[in-house]
Amino acid sequence: MTAVRLTILPQCYNLTMTEHPLNYFSADHNDIAEVAMEWFVKIQSTSLSPAERMRFNSWYQSDPLHRQLYNEIVTFWENPGFSDTLSTMELSPDVKRLLVSRDLSVRRFRYLPSLIAIAASVFLIMFIYQPNMSCWQADYCTAMGEIKTVTLNDGSLITLNSASAVQVNLSNSVREVKLKQGAVFCDVKRDAQHPFLVNARYSNTRVLGTRFVVKEGHFNDNVTVLSGVVEVSRNHQNPVILNANDSITVDSEQIHEIENTPTLKATSWINGAATFDNATLSEVITEIGHYRRGSIIIKNKALNSLKVSGRFDILDTDNALKSLQETLSLRVYRLTPWLVLIS
Repeated sequence: MTAVRLTILPQCYNLTMTEHPLNYFSADHNDIAEVAMEWFVKIQSTSLSPAERMRFNSWYQSDPLHRQLYNEIVTFWENPGFSDTLSTMELSPDVKRLLVSRDLSVRRFRYLPSLIAIAASVFLIMFIYQPNMSCWQADYCTAMGEIKTVTLNDGSLITLNSASAVQVNLSNSVREVKLKQGAVFCDVKRDAQHPFLVNARYSNTRVLGTRFVVKEGHFNDNVTVLSGVVEVSRNHQNPVILNANDSITVDSEQIHEIENTPTLKATSWINGAATFDNATLSEVITEIGHYRRGSIIIKNKALNSLKVSGRFDILDTDNALKSLQETLSLRVYRLTPWLVLIS
């Protein structure tokens, strides 16, 4: 299939930006959305008393935004794409079965409605807001769609990608960054006496002074070197030497072969862009999804292998999706701020 080349990058972004266009709601809107979810779960899991029904109707009718957010949650819950998304979530089989069934009124056991309501609430909050759980254990982290640069005490710079988190340990004898989630770009201040270490899920990267990116995937880590020399190992054994423009993938089983990766492709996210060269539409949508809340689902599986090349503005994902829609003649349905279907 012929590749489609796109260039969609109207402007550049400051690395230390603190605001981004991916928050659909203000703090007040988030509060209303939480109330809407509470009403939704309560209505689905219990029988409202006449007084509760009046309170709900009063709340629902009092503000158009109340109606909008409540209706979006109902649409989100009932949409077939919800089941597809559940299949990718790390949930216990019992919770997943209950959520997929959408049956919140089962009463075979005394406490089951409450347990299901809790599970539904937790899942909705987790899926809609996608909180960065690793932030709880991190020294630095970023929200969905945020890119942030931090200057460490040793003078090194680290830039965290969207929804990323790191722990930092700087002492007299150790310079260590633990990548808990996401991706991090490191511009390391040279210190021959104190190597700089980045430990991720599968990989261990050791340098003295250089610039490189470590990115955590679902089933592997990837390390790309921009300048200098780094050592990459698995379980701190048998290190492989990488030079500028080298990249390597490490998974639970092995260290793969060194590949050549253009610097622009590995680091374009630092400037608010994503660069693709003959990538599949599935790969493009997965990458765009890293920068927005909720889920993008390709309903027409035949589109997954469509080839796309270009440069996208990842900090305005609505614009990126619109450009894909117009250029590739896709149908893009925004069912809620958190669920987009492509067919």
